[in-house]
Amino acid sequence: MGWVLTRSPSCLGPMKRQVAVKSTRGFALKSTHGIAIKSTNMASVEKGESAPVRKNTRQFYDGEESCYIIDAKLEGNLGRYLNHSCSPNLFVQNVFVDTHDLRFPWVAFFASKRIRAGTELTWDYNYEVGSVEGKELLCCCGAIECRGRLL
Repeated sequence: MGWVLTRSPSCLGPMKRQVAVKSTRGFALKSTHGIAIKSTNMASVEKGESAPVRKNTRQFYDGEESCYIIDAKLEGNLGRYLNHSCSPNLFVQNVFVDTHDLRFPWVAFFASKRIRAGTELTWDYNYEVGSVEGKELLCCCGAIECRGRLL
């Protein structure tokens, strides 16, 4: 079993984690030990029209009536430092805690391969290239199989 990475007060002390700065990608989360990673505390969840409109917030929900957005721009757990890679070492899954309501999953990250100490923890955002008209977002992951663009 791996380390659970959360921002709960009881875990802030002796946890084995490292947040580093990378010049082209901002903050990044790296493992300090070779481990299987799981991160479960959700970032804030806001519903459709009641969600505050923030400058620079991207919303992709096709106008559905019950839209939930995970927005870790202002606050969140360590998962907010997991960057995109076209060749990720983590995968994401919905996990249901305290409810089976499909609208309220927790977002959990699991190791998809062995992760060596000092390796940046990454996952594939799975954005569809060309899905947002007039928007182009270049990928900076540096992977050999890099797709070149996120959007």
